[in-house]
Amino acid sequence: MAVRLKKMKLLTYCKCNAGLISNFKLCLLTKICAFHLPYNHSEMLKELNQQRRAKEFTDLKIIVEGKEFEVHQNVLASCSLYFKDLIKRSPRDSNRSSEKLELELSNLTADVLELLLEFVYTGSLVIDSANAKTLLEAASKFQFHTFCKVCVSFLEKQLTASNCLGILAMAEAMQCSELYNMAKAYALQIFPEVANQEEILNISKDDVISYMSNDSLNTKTEELVYETVIKWIKKDPSVRAQYSAELLAVVRLPFIHPSYLLNVVDNEELIKSSEACRDLVNEAKRYHMLPHARQEMQTPRTRPRLSAGVAEVIVLVGGRQMIGMNQRALTAVTCFNPQNNKWYPLASLPFYDREFFSVVSAGDNVYLSGGMESGVTLSDVWCYMSLLDNWNLVSRMTVPRCRHNSLVYDGKIYTIGGLGVAGNVDHVERYDTITNQWETIAPLPKAVHSAAATVCGGKIYVFGGVNEAGRAAGVLQSYVPQTNAWSFIESPMIGKSNMLPAVT
Repeated sequence: MAVRLKKMKLLTYCKCNAGLISNFKLCLLTKICAFHLPYNHSEMLKELNQQRRAKEFTDLKIIVEGKEFEVHQNVLASCSLYFKDLIKRSPRDSNRSSEKLELELSNLTADVLELLLEFVYTGSLVIDSANAKTLLEAASKFQFHTFCKVCVSFLEKQLTASNCLGILAMAEAMQCSELYNMAKAYALQIFPEVANQEEILNISKDDVISYMSNDSLNTKTEELVYETVIKWIKKDPSVRAQYSAELLAVVRLPFIHPSYLLNVVDNEELIKSSEACRDLVNEAKRYHMLPHARQEMQTPRTRPRLSAGVAEVIVLVGGRQMIGMNQRALTAVTCFNPQNNKWYPLASLPFYDREFFSVVSAGDNVYLSGGMESGVTLSDVWCYMSLLDNWNLVSRMTVPRCRHNSLVYDGKIYTIGGLGVAGNVDHVERYDTITNQWETIAPLPKAVHSAAATVCGGKIYVFGGVNEAGRAAGVLQSYVPQTNAWSFIESPMIGKSNMLPAVT
């Protein structure tokens, strides 16, 4: 009877809790049981905060500026690695275990601690531009990581040209890498705006150097970097003038326009009064004056900033275009950047219907010489100036010519042979781009036009071409600049005109 009664009770229970039994069977089949309380954790925090305010079940007393804050050790330790470690290391008196642990903190205000505790217990925070920095400093010091993220997120949205350097310095001092990287990227990107702010004149010398020396500093002209450095020094010249050379060394002076370098930088009293500064300016002058020697003058100052858009490119000048059965001369000049596989337009040629000219690059400029236009053989020399993106007539050869060769050796442009007014030209001359002067040198042993020429091993080589009879010249001619002498050899292997040489 007893057994029967228990069975009846069990059946009754199962009938009333069919859903429970169904779930129980499912758990047995899957061997997994997951259960979540339908309880919002914010309710728990709310209750804990009420206990904190009522000083119920609290076991930690924090004293700041003479004010006492009673909290729960477990709650605080779960949010702060600093407090977790501090509580674990605090000495305990076994005879007085019922007493609360006391911690006294300095370098912290009671108002800030109250905000920190409010966030810990409620998950909410009132943050504004007035207290954000102070809160972040406290959160960073006491390792409230979630709190730090909130402050960083707020400060990121508050970054402006007038405060980004200050926030950058603060983030670096606190070793807050996330905010530091954000502020740094922002300050570098908007340098032209930052340069006009008073804040930049008040940062430390080391911060100026760190900021101005960065390759990612976004500036279209290096002149602005120079002007900012000079303004910073003149803010307090009695103290800062001693750093002139150290600061000028982070300015990419070789990328300053030559006229600005000569007329402005060279005449600055701070520069004139410092031998080290004058050396830096002279270094930049040499860089401009000796484009052929730039490979030997590489320093951190000759490395272009990322924003400068400086790259080694391939330039295509003019040419001819077929239109049906006819051709027309092109005036377009374009360049190809291998770094991004893109084409860019440059300033067009300043003339029309010119052909058979020669083009060569020297330094950062492109020189175009001679050619023929409307049946007239020309001696003009035009220069494309990359800094200005324009063409200028800079000189004239002593002998008009077309179908000639041009190359650069030891910083000078050589024009070799070609077709003149009276036929083939054996005349050779070289142009000094610095002095704008031409010098006639030893003539070709064999006058040719439409040849190929290159420099190799300190010699100039001219291959083939077309001779006076209008036939391919099977001849190799070489020139030694040191002795101003040509030599040549006849070879059937060179019996071609319009060849293109390659030096490897």
